[in-house]
Amino acid sequence: MKLESAARINLRWISRLRWGAVAGQVITILVAGRFLTRPLPVAAMLEVCGVLAAANLVLVAWIARGGRPTDRASALNLLADIGALTALLALSGGRENPFAVLYLVHITIGAVILPARWSIFVAAASVVAFSGLQLLPAHELTFRGDPASLLLSGRYIAFVVAAAFISTFSLRMSEALRLRGEELDRARTDAEAAERLAALGTLAAGTAHELNTPLGTIAILAGELTAQLDGDRRAEAEEIRRQVRRCKEITSSMLAPRGGADVEEAKEFELASVVEAAVRRWQEGRPGPRPEFVVEPEVQRARARLPVRAFEQAIANLLDNAAEATFGSEASQVRVSLARVRDELQLTVSDNGVGVPEPLLRRIGEPFFTTKEPGRGTGLGLYLARHVVEREGGELQVSSTEGRGTRVTLTMPEA
Repeated sequence: MKLESAARINLRWISRLRWGAVAGQVITILVAGRFLTRPLPVAAMLEVCGVLAAANLVLVAWIARGGRPTDRASALNLLADIGALTALLALSGGRENPFAVLYLVHITIGAVILPARWSIFVAAASVVAFSGLQLLPAHELTFRGDPASLLLSGRYIAFVVAAAFISTFSLRMSEALRLRGEELDRARTDAEAAERLAALGTLAAGTAHELNTPLGTIAILAGELTAQLDGDRRAEAEEIRRQVRRCKEITSSMLAPRGGADVEEAKEFELASVVEAAVRRWQEGRPGPRPEFVVEPEVQRARARLPVRAFEQAIANLLDNAAEATFGSEASQVRVSLARVRDELQLTVSDNGVGVPEPLLRRIGEPFFTTKEPGRGTGLGLYLARHVVEREGGELQVSSTEGRGTRVTLTMPEA
């Protein structure tokens, strides 16, 4: 995930507000002449607006081409806006022009987005520009009609425009920076989780390596027992061999170099058949009630693009959670369903187990967070399931009611 820098966000919003300012200036120049007895230098004023618009086009193109904005660039653009405003005011009444209040817009923007030294510089430039207008010979504005009423209206409009620009920019910037802060928090959390997962992966690989030898011994002994026993005992020995094979498959995947979803290549496949096979394999290694599997007819041949092995492991993790939640229940129910909702595929694993307390629900899916008793869960099942689908543009949602069950939904784009 690539995060936008604060300077890029700032400069992008300055360019957007500048378009609004240019449009407003042009409209004001063309309309104001109707209320004045002395004509304005419209050509010169429109030329200033044109230069400002051309500069904004260059700025937008520079940002689009991957330019690297800085606080200095934002400050210089604000200074350019102050210069353009000063030129327009000097051409249209100087200190008599009610729109001089717009200097406050640039001062406010600088105070919101710039470091102290640049903010002070922008404020000082505005004060100098406004003071310069006071020193220039005043060009008295003469109005048609009631001069006092029209001047008051002009001041009111200028105040409203300044308030609109200041509030719009402040709110938009606050929202943009808030979202950026949330992205940074998520990136920091993911980075910490990745480090912990890497450490866990190293430990898991070492453990798997050590387990291979005793598992091989058990497999040999189980094979000899199978040849020597008859009847139920033979079937039990064969079951031991199947479980050992499954354990060896798990340890082999743990030993694979960085065998997670991050490095497994996504492939296109028929979703229903893969989910059905994953549910069947999970059931073979876990005696008990078989999960109910339901596929809507319209998605029977639907295809998705995901890392297959990681996706199958995610399904197994979700089923493990559901089985744990319903363990000991007389009427336990685990249901796996596949459907299409708004042009997307949805895989849902639901149970009627113990559920999750409301205060803990928002933390479900965080790495290493689990509601299980110590030693019975790592807190990685839902996190890894979420990671698998989010990597390919999907999402994971969890809804649960304490004492009534949990519903986990994986939403994936259709291939």
